[in-house]
Amino acid sequence: MKKIFRYSAVVLALLFTSCEDFLDTTSPSSFTQQYIFNSETDAARAVNAIYALFNQDAYTSRLSNNFMGNTDIEMGGANSSAGDNGRRDIWTFEAKDQNSDVRVVWNNAYLAINRANEAIEGIEASQLYKDGNPTMHQLLGEAKGLRAFWYYYLVNLWGDVPFSVTATKAGDDFYKPRTSRYEILSFIIQDLIEVEPNMMWAAQVPYGIERMNREFIMGFIARIALTRGGYSLQPDMTMKRNDDYLEYYRIANTYTKKLRDLKPHTLNPSFAQVFRNQAVLTPLENAPTVPTVEGDILYEVAFHPGFGDVAWNHGIRVDAGGADANAHKYGSGSNYTSLTVNYYYSFDTLDTRQNATASLIMYDKDLIQQPVAVSSIAPGKWNRLWLATPPGAASAKGTGINWPILRYADVLLMLAETENELNNGPTGEAIEALKKVRQRAFPGSAWATKVDAYVANVSGGKDAFFKAIVDERAWELGAEAIRKYDLIRWNLYGEKVAETKQALIQMGIDALNQSGQYANLPRYLYYKRDEAGRITFLNKFRSLAVAPPLKDSPTVGDNPEGYFRQTWLLGNINTTTQEPANYILYNWRGYQDPTGQAPVPYILPIPSETVINSQGVLNNNGYNF
Repeated sequence: MKKIFRYSAVVLALLFTSCEDFLDTTSPSSFTQQYIFNSETDAARAVNAIYALFNQDAYTSRLSNNFMGNTDIEMGGANSSAGDNGRRDIWTFEAKDQNSDVRVVWNNAYLAINRANEAIEGIEASQLYKDGNPTMHQLLGEAKGLRAFWYYYLVNLWGDVPFSVTATKAGDDFYKPRTSRYEILSFIIQDLIEVEPNMMWAAQVPYGIERMNREFIMGFIARIALTRGGYSLQPDMTMKRNDDYLEYYRIANTYTKKLRDLKPHTLNPSFAQVFRNQAVLTPLENAPTVPTVEGDILYEVAFHPGFGDVAWNHGIRVDAGGADANAHKYGSGSNYTSLTVNYYYSFDTLDTRQNATASLIMYDKDLIQQPVAVSSIAPGKWNRLWLATPPGAASAKGTGINWPILRYADVLLMLAETENELNNGPTGEAIEALKKVRQRAFPGSAWATKVDAYVANVSGGKDAFFKAIVDERAWELGAEAIRKYDLIRWNLYGEKVAETKQALIQMGIDALNQSGQYANLPRYLYYKRDEAGRITFLNKFRSLAVAPPLKDSPTVGDNPEGYFRQTWLLGNINTTTQEPANYILYNWRGYQDPTGQAPVPYILPIPSETVINSQGVLNNNGYNF
């Protein structure tokens, strides 16, 4: 729900001065904590300074979406067999300690954590907080939520990391040894449990879901608890989870139910509208009314125009119109992340989430739709053309489109997952939660088969229901930078990567031979355009026994009413050598186990400059570094 929560840039200059080196920060320069935190307004500015770090490239172009890695549904575009010491090496599981993206995100995370520590100490020491001021309690919850947010990602990406909950001061030893990820996650879970009851609901908070709020913190507790109770890669290259994992499934279960019972949200009947709302507050044609703060999204990172890279590097591709005076004014955007074609075909053809999630078209410089390559299926949930005010012909980054962190549908699926795990099979509550998510995905006329019968069929036992949750989270949350972390905690990362690579290869083989498991799917896509330049596909879901006549074939002017053709599943194979297409060979090149049993080496190294400056405190031992 876009209200444009602005992070005050002035705060950064007045309240906090810092270097970019790991934890090398100073206390507020010319103001004492007593001065900064003696009013709600000044305390809010200190908390806003933490939020402001979402506006850095470390988050907008990296952690928010590019660090999602290559999974079974999302893939970055590695374009060669060699590394580039940037984002592509993270996608391919080959990042080294001198990787520029690794360094930027690491430093930004610890800068945000230190600002959070300063704000937390100041708020807790203030008389307003001690007197029970509700705004100060809300601000404390936001600061602790932001600290937990950054530690959550550090632990997921680096494993055991340095941990501090006190602000650094002159004379401090800035370099701390690694702390167990289990200790860190347990601490931040308890930290959020303590502040949650005194936080405000989104409807009570200025800017609503653009700031951390009580319902988000409940859902975030559940997400962190499932991570704490899940698997993770250890330095000896094994995947393990602690023996106390069920305790954390219980916490997740408790807080998903608490949110459902205290502040139930209503899913927007239009799945596509949820994401359009992050760009504009106008409904799609025939779509329901724009939702309230008690709708799908519990918290989203707010980006003012000029900030944020959603629909620049993540979303439907739009080519720049050029320098001509008549060129379109929406600028240019691409998709660093594409979706796998096997994921596209995993959707039921009646599932409305398919078209909203995966786009088979892009827009050229004249805003005419063009079909994409099979390796370039775009995240369809975001599009710069939806902006109410075109950002300008020369624009690219800084779309101002918000980025979702947690949605209510995710909470419902976590509730279903934990019910199934804790009760050795699905309960009535688990079944109802799964149904609620699927009901929104399908037209009411299909509920009997696609919701009721489907859920009944997968509810016969724990394993079948868990597999259904794995699938449903893919269909519901695809391209939202969540899948990687789910696969890790489930210990399914290797298995799903191996399955995906094999499926993509087999799709190409079957398209070439016109036989086999995937022979019913299209080798080519045939399409036409209307007068407005919009594409209609003839055969998105089926191979054609007889190819339709092609426009301008065999010579220009022939078959004026004919179809255009785009290579599709044949794009998964080199038809000359009969080897897999390069994008399949390159994108997961750091994981070569065809059985999927070996762990995926997703853990990142600590930046080399941090290791060197720590003078022996930190190292990159383990993880085959």
